[in-house]
Amino acid sequence: MPTFDLRTVLLMSSVMPGLTALVMFSLARNFPTNIRGVGNWAYGALIVSVADILLALRGGVPDWLSIMGGNCGLILSTGLWLIGSQRFFGCLPSWRFVKLMLVIGAIGESWMTWAQPSAAGRALWINVILALIYFRQTFVMLRYGRHDSSAMFVGAMFLIETAVTVLRVVTSIGSGFAQTGLFARDFVQTIYVGTGALTSLLATVGFMLVAMNRLRVQLEQQSLADPLTGLLNRRAFLNAHQEEREKMLRTGGLLSLVLIDLDHFKAINDTYGHVKGDEVLVDFSTRAAGLLTRRNHFSRWGGEEFAILVPGSRPEDVFDLAEALRSRIALNDEPSLPAYTCSIGIACSVTGDATIERLVKDADEALYRAKRNGRNSVELSDQAILV
Repeated sequence: MPTFDLRTVLLMSSVMPGLTALVMFSLARNFPTNIRGVGNWAYGALIVSVADILLALRGGVPDWLSIMGGNCGLILSTGLWLIGSQRFFGCLPSWRFVKLMLVIGAIGESWMTWAQPSAAGRALWINVILALIYFRQTFVMLRYGRHDSSAMFVGAMFLIETAVTVLRVVTSIGSGFAQTGLFARDFVQTIYVGTGALTSLLATVGFMLVAMNRLRVQLEQQSLADPLTGLLNRRAFLNAHQEEREKMLRTGGLLSLVLIDLDHFKAINDTYGHVKGDEVLVDFSTRAAGLLTRRNHFSRWGGEEFAILVPGSRPEDVFDLAEALRSRIALNDEPSLPAYTCSIGIACSVTGDATIERLVKDADEALYRAKRNGRNSVELSDQAILV
């Protein structure tokens, strides 16, 4: 196989992590507070960049700086990557483990550099520690990032790095490595240094992609949610209607829309203030959601009006659900809030006719009738299909 200048490989691999670290620091400052760990990844990338430079300068700088700084830098950087991944996925950070590995690494490297010099011993010592950290990193990425292709890629990369590091541990036991050291041109050392360089390059880019994917998903979710109540907004509700209608066009069945309006809500705002009015909206959302199933799509339709899409249920079952909801709200068992009630209109149609315009028109007419009849009541549209 062709030979490579491993010193040059290390120097070249130190550039990208350092540059990527600068980008990640900027991201960490501007990301939402619930996306954690990006700063740890950035510090890890910056430190691995410096560590690679120190290792590449072996023989050109004092051994204590190249050996101790480079190897301990590798332990610290990979440890920070592990901490960042654990924080990102909501796991308990392994700070004690990383600190222990760093202390053990520093003691072992010092002993085998000055007290009992051994290049093979240093390689064995450092790579056992790195293999342990790589393995834990692999476990975190593959277990908790399984729904993210970027996280799975990073996990697979660390799995390969773990295997190569274990191989280097085994081959470090022989006497040949003691004579040639870090820049040995044998097959295993070339694979080891090359894989490590590639990992330091791709890990920082991979971590950044994982963070950007999380941000993208979060922004998409926020764009589909009402900021006050956390329910679906109108856009998301319309998407849900389209999906349910297409599904039921294939399987048959009925599609129902429940429109809900909080009674005299303007008076609540005028009397108690808009802050208390917002609390009423959140209270209604929470209590109503507790009566619904996963098949129901619950939305804040606008202002004090809410909508529920109910696929596949009979009109009488939808009416019973609406009546249970009305009764639940009328209990007014939250003493810190003003008493309030709601009026409800229901539309129900076969799927072929259940356009959103048709359902809203029929449900709105039923809702108007409920309010005209004294409010705090449920009305079923005259156009509902009874089965």
